[in-house]
Amino acid sequence: MKSTKLKVALLALSLGVATVSCEKDTMEEVGNTPSTQSVNNKKGFPELRPQDTKAAAVETSENLGVLFRNAVAPSECGTTELTTVQNKYINAIIKDPIALANNGIYSDLNYYYSYYLADGDQYFGEDGDYTKLMIKRQRELEKFWDMPVEIQVNGQHTATLNDRDKIAEVFETFFGYRVNGVFVPLTTEQAYEEADYLISLNEASPNLPENPYFATDGFASTNRTIVIGDGLPTWLAETGIDEGIVWTGILSHEWAHEVQFLNRSQWYPNGAAPDPAAATRYTELEADFMAAYFMTHKRGATYNWKRVEEFFDLYFQIGDCGFTSSGHHGTPLQRMEAARLGYELADSAQKQGHILTQQEVHEAFVSVVGSIVD
Repeated sequence: MKSTKLKVALLALSLGVATVSCEKDTMEEVGNTPSTQSVNNKKGFPELRPQDTKAAAVETSENLGVLFRNAVAPSECGTTELTTVQNKYINAIIKDPIALANNGIYSDLNYYYSYYLADGDQYFGEDGDYTKLMIKRQRELEKFWDMPVEIQVNGQHTATLNDRDKIAEVFETFFGYRVNGVFVPLTTEQAYEEADYLISLNEASPNLPENPYFATDGFASTNRTIVIGDGLPTWLAETGIDEGIVWTGILSHEWAHEVQFLNRSQWYPNGAAPDPAAATRYTELEADFMAAYFMTHKRGATYNWKRVEEFFDLYFQIGDCGFTSSGHHGTPLQRMEAARLGYELADSAQKQGHILTQQEVHEAFVSVVGSIVD
């Protein structure tokens, strides 16, 4: 069933005909929900450990990778340059039986490694080309938002899925087999056997693991960790947008979610909204507002609106019209308006060097959110 839904989702993307009614089910099938078994008949992968593991211990923001990989087709915008880029990489997977059959386990492994196991110095971009920029932006964001806690930003890379030791570490930490109804974690030897099998698939497939599809996670979490996969900036940059702006924009948006997590009890004591879809839309639009405020502020990333607008215009094509979905991010027009108002907040300040507090920016958003969603 999973392989069928995935293929339908991928084919729908290539044809640009995904429907709102099935988007949520499809995203749940191919998003972060771990695969319990490959659809490759030659290999049944072990299942994820029960929910008492650290994998279930924290909350995350909506994963941008889910939106990118499954290409929501909103009614308020047609096909874009981004659609063309997505089609190129996802069609390559569709045409590759090995990659199509095993895409779930590859996505799961990279998700768990980049989120829970990646430690030490991080790099950003396939060859580390954006590491210095991201370190610079992290420092700016820490000062700009006066963060009382340290935020860890992890890069996600397709190269991880060709690293035998890293693959084995994920299998040993998170996976196992069920024997007579009892869950038994993998041994180190078994974990390496699984890793060796994936390495053999890599050698046989032109898409495993180097297709950017397998490094498109992008989210923030309550354990103060942000993950950004190389695939997200790669796809957006291939449309012609400066990749430095793309990296800055994604990080700024996810950092805004971290600010929201810190202030949740004060800002949303009863939730952002009674309805789950409206609540997600509210926090996503506020993150867009805050990201644009930082990106265009004289003491933030200092981009002018014309450059930032180009990024947001394309980025927000992944806005959606699933108004009743708990993953509703707001329509493209709403998201662009939230970003524009964030820019205006920075541009209209009487003292251009002054940075509003987190609370003041939140209050500024509250004062205009009605005009965004009406």
